[in-house]
Amino acid sequence: MLLVFLSGCETTTMRPPQVDTVRFTPLAPEKRVLAEPKVKFLVRTDGFEYCARITGIPVTPTSRPMACAFWNVRRKECTIVTPITTGYNYLGHELRHCFEGAFHD
Repeated sequence: MLLVFLSGCETTTMRPPQVDTVRFTPLAPEKRVLAEPKVKFLVRTDGFEYCARITGIPVTPTSRPMACAFWNVRRKECTIVTPITTGYNYLGHELRHCFEGAFHD
């Protein structure tokens, strides 16, 4: 069985979510979505639209998914997707999703 989990993060202020203002310590391996995920980073010219399409978070004039992450449990992979221009805060936020799943949803 193939299970895929999706996570998309959006912002209306173009600033990082409040959850990103605290230090991140990964959960213990037995409490993670994937104990030791293989992480891939996918940069796309249509990153906002791609993340909107796979997560269901629409692109609107005031909001858009800034990045997203999805898991392939069978292959133990987590893929982070961003547009070409992004910030380290968004990469870190999505990396946290790779370890913890939907931690703020």
